[in-house]
Amino acid sequence: MARKRHDVMKTLADARPPELDPDHLAGSARARRDLETILAGRAEAPELRRSPRMFTWRWALPVAATAAAAGVLVATLPQGGSDAEGSRTSAGPGPTTDGARHIPANGRLALQHVADRLDRTAADEGTYWQVATRSGWIGVVDASGETFAVSSSEKQQRSFGVRPGTESLNVMGLDATTKPRSERDAARWRAAGSPKDLTLADTGQGGRLGLRIETGAGKRPTVDRINSGDRIAALGARNVTYEDLRKLPGDSAKLKEVLADLYREDGGSEVRGRTEWMWRQAAGLIGLPVKAEVRAAAYRVIAGLPGIRALGEVTDPLGREGVGFALPASDRPGYGTGRSELIVDPSTGALLSEQEVLTEPDAKAVEAGLTSGTVVNYTATVRSEWTDRQLKIPEAPETSE
Repeated sequence: MARKRHDVMKTLADARPPELDPDHLAGSARARRDLETILAGRAEAPELRRSPRMFTWRWALPVAATAAAAGVLVATLPQGGSDAEGSRTSAGPGPTTDGARHIPANGRLALQHVADRLDRTAADEGTYWQVATRSGWIGVVDASGETFAVSSSEKQQRSFGVRPGTESLNVMGLDATTKPRSERDAARWRAAGSPKDLTLADTGQGGRLGLRIETGAGKRPTVDRINSGDRIAALGARNVTYEDLRKLPGDSAKLKEVLADLYREDGGSEVRGRTEWMWRQAAGLIGLPVKAEVRAAAYRVIAGLPGIRALGEVTDPLGREGVGFALPASDRPGYGTGRSELIVDPSTGALLSEQEVLTEPDAKAVEAGLTSGTVVNYTATVRSEWTDRQLKIPEAPETSE
């Protein structure tokens, strides 16, 4: 309790202008305390109350990955068991709680701090930019009069070859599993006759409608060549080259203009509107082979999106501690309403996870046991780095044309 007593000397020291404080450096203990203060809503430094720049989200896919995502998922459904993935833990308020720590300005300020702390000392170029992720999602299934949830997860590795003569690869389906989410779901699956083929409940608006989940021996990993000539990734509606990515501006205002042009070029057809489109595209840039200042600018673009807020300290689906940021909730067909979240490491600016969190389940989701706060879709970044070695291809993989 002594730590909470008023300390006059500390108050005077903290009142010192930042430029006169030798301890106020990016990555320092003082800087981290300042970020935690902002996130907790305990105080707000007057000099930081200026209007932030705009912010965007991540969902840029490799050139050939989109078609693969629409295919049939094949995995093994065991006779029982439960899955710990899909539930969200937080040291702060729950997903539907509002309060002082959720003031939109705090979310913007906190993301500005994250951008300032982004690691700029790591190697900035190599032969291959490689990203390893673990992803998962929860689906609501109707089968023979039974409604239950299944949980699916897999590892994925992407390797962007940026030198002449190199190849870009996407390895999907590593350690893939699909199973009833809980013992209750396993019992309902067995009551439905332990069907080998399952179809997700009708969303009424497409979504994952008609995606089949097959039981069996499990699917082999799939290896896709994801470059089309020298074009290695998707940005908006465009397939872009490494040179295109390296030319992106590190100034957030200019990057926002680039993304806004891409949004208009894409026809503004994103189901959830411009804010979600910008959020996903900006967050997608963080996982692509761009310069460190572009990643920082992407965070600042995201920080300016309408309604962005800080969630405080949270734990990502892999159990790693970070700080969370969220957009306002919106419709999620097949689930109810939910919101997009980012979880980042505040000390390095590294993106830990992007996810969809259920805020209010619809009747079908409730019947399947989903509750407010359930993570229904996530992609957690395990590793992202430059290297001079290509990925090691799994033995006997499947390939797609």
